[in-house]
Amino acid sequence: MPEKRAKRTRPHAILGIGIMLASGLLLIAGNTWVKTYFTPLVWTGYIILIDALVAARKGSSPLTARRREFLLVVPISIVTWYVFEGVNLLLKNWSYVNLPEGTAARWLGYVWAYGTITPAIFMTAELIDSLLGERLRNRRPLALGRGTETAFFFAGFLLFVVVLVFPSLWLCPLPWISVLLWFEGMNDRLGIGSFGAAFRKGDYSLFVSLLISGAVCGLLWESWNFWALTKWNYHVPYLPGVKLFEMPVLGFLGFPPFALECFLMYRFFRFLTPVRLDVDVLGGAWSVARPGDGP
Repeated sequence: MPEKRAKRTRPHAILGIGIMLASGLLLIAGNTWVKTYFTPLVWTGYIILIDALVAARKGSSPLTARRREFLLVVPISIVTWYVFEGVNLLLKNWSYVNLPEGTAARWLGYVWAYGTITPAIFMTAELIDSLLGERLRNRRPLALGRGTETAFFFAGFLLFVVVLVFPSLWLCPLPWISVLLWFEGMNDRLGIGSFGAAFRKGDYSLFVSLLISGAVCGLLWESWNFWALTKWNYHVPYLPGVKLFEMPVLGFLGFPPFALECFLMYRFFRFLTPVRLDVDVLGGAWSVARPGDGP
């Protein structure tokens, strides 16, 4: 069976590797189109490659077995990132440079790049889970009471309001903290997928896999952004001159919680969408049914 499975996923992996290699070579060669869209291009190849590795290890993956759900994740990823883009209009912690002049070309870059964010995090988390997940399930439950989740909700909501009412560069950590607390409390109350619900079952695999995925993807985002022509630059007051690539080093602390937020916001927006699907994009033990979904 493993040998047969590997044969099925080999073209899948080769396609992803091919896109990444071609993007890198064309970037070095100075191809203007690739230099402009390098970040979403290489992330597209990465997503395909990691999905192939997940399929080889688990026997199924979003692109091989959960394609409809994957197609739903892409617009949710765009909407999720626009929440933070909206906050950034006030805080101005990052800005984009060398954007395409044409409106259509510019929006192609926005939609394409933002649409790869959550899929990349989820694919990486699934691969990490295939390596570590079994050790992190069926552990001692952590009994987070409803009062704790309610406190999370109100604390996150109030911190988010503070950011909107008193925008400042110095408040740049607050959006990542507030959204995490806010959606954790709200999702837990709605029963649509929260870390507290998993902890009560003694399952820490999702939490840990997402944290590691956020760190891995954050490093890749910043490294690939560094070489691209169209890129983002940061404007933060905390050790701004101590950088790894374009990112001040303390900024890398934001990627692990961001991965957790992507999961929580995905669950919430999936709950709101009228689309009903039988499976969840993450599949397996991480799936959470909702009213109206299939069995």
